[in-house]
Amino acid sequence: MDPLPGNLSTAFQADSAVLPMDTARAQDVIDAFAAAPTPAEAQANETRRRSSKTSRPKDPLAHLGYLRWFQVNQPPKTEMEALTVGYLDYLQAPLQPLTDNLESITYEVFEQDPVKYDLYEEAIFKALKEWHEQGKPTSGQSQQVVVAVVGAGRGPLVTRALRASKVSKVPIEIWALEKNPNAYILLERHNAQVWGNEVNLVKSDMRSWKGPARYTGNENPSLSHYPIDIVISELLGSFADNELSPECLDGILPLLNPIHGISIPQSYSAWLTPISAPKLHSDISLRAVTDAAAHNTPYVVMLHSFDYVSTKSHISAYGPDFVSMPSSEKEPRPSSEYAGVTAVEDAVHIAKPPIPTVRQAWSFHHGPSAPLPYGSSNSHNVRHARLSFDLRHRAVCHGLAGYFEAVLYPGVELSTNPLNMDQKSPNMMSWFPIFFSLKTPLYTPDHSTLTVSMFRATDNRKVWYEWMVESWSSNPVVAGGPGFRLGVSELGNSRENGCMM
Repeated sequence: MDPLPGNLSTAFQADSAVLPMDTARAQDVIDAFAAAPTPAEAQANETRRRSSKTSRPKDPLAHLGYLRWFQVNQPPKTEMEALTVGYLDYLQAPLQPLTDNLESITYEVFEQDPVKYDLYEEAIFKALKEWHEQGKPTSGQSQQVVVAVVGAGRGPLVTRALRASKVSKVPIEIWALEKNPNAYILLERHNAQVWGNEVNLVKSDMRSWKGPARYTGNENPSLSHYPIDIVISELLGSFADNELSPECLDGILPLLNPIHGISIPQSYSAWLTPISAPKLHSDISLRAVTDAAAHNTPYVVMLHSFDYVSTKSHISAYGPDFVSMPSSEKEPRPSSEYAGVTAVEDAVHIAKPPIPTVRQAWSFHHGPSAPLPYGSSNSHNVRHARLSFDLRHRAVCHGLAGYFEAVLYPGVELSTNPLNMDQKSPNMMSWFPIFFSLKTPLYTPDHSTLTVSMFRATDNRKVWYEWMVESWSSNPVVAGGPGFRLGVSELGNSRENGCMM
């Protein structure tokens, strides 16, 4: 964690009018606290807003006056911030989509994210367009590309696939699989009222489906199966594979066209970074009073009150973590609100948040594959990673934040990774990060290293994760020599609450 301003003399500097103005780093801290005020603070803010035009604090209260002005002039919340405000630091257990039938409200929440489905539609459009342009043979009749949406839910991906077919002018034969009986009823209604009965519906688990079929032969017609050209799924979890996307697709990918078959998504990867999150640690410790597995449960959570432990600097002419803001982008403080408070006319250098160090743990790639031998184990989906994170400043590590990246189709990607989410899938809110807790926080000094060991394990009935964090000193003065281990966390193990296959 980066150091914060320690006292008023360092937290404030004079502006061009020789009036107090907090430093860029202090402004970031105020922003973080003001972004999610308590109800009492929100009521006080509203009172101050109403009286701000007549309130003219005297010079002895100039510091307080500036802070109040800064708080009541927070920028408006983005659409994503407004929709997720109720989920900040709220711990949720990951879904069990294979053993539990999701409720309609869960599907509805997922469907409120247009970003994800826009990107899926773009990927399907590109796949169909290139299939046609490259003259690939199709598996359907009348040159139709056979498309299967597996785990169709209430049908948003079916709608997007039909739209992509219409826009690309590439005809498709579409199949939709769903095992949830409640969702299947809604699919039947959509097919009759919205899709014009163009969709072939199948109520089945994708792992046991035999594939598309049609009757052939005139005198003695028989049912024959044929390949899928494009299979589409939305089985990703907050840590990419934590909702068993690899295990689900193992059953459907052998049905793909063995030469030209396409899976959307084509690949995905899991990413990790250590964080300091005292509020989450406190909440989980409170749960542990009645739930012995509380610290061994990976939680889906919209991270808010936390800090990245391992970071990199922004480098500029004004020092690490500072970026110059052009004078045209400066936001002056209105002089009408506080006596003598004027706009800052000199160049302003804004402190940017440090860049977190986020490392890839593992990945999965999907395409045409041979069927697994009957009775084979799930060992091919086991993964292990050992990752190192350098720390610039002393910190307390409370756990690991997990993210994912996915390639739907070349040139179309999803990401929750803070390093590139704004470039690949900005404002996407379908997935929150995942948090792997440490039962006992790990304290680390300046210039140390954290080593994270992460395992994806299975016993052919369920899939779970195991994790451990070690602290190493790279400072000979502190440790008596390089590479000295300072501490190690307990082994986290989510087997008890693993995802059932």
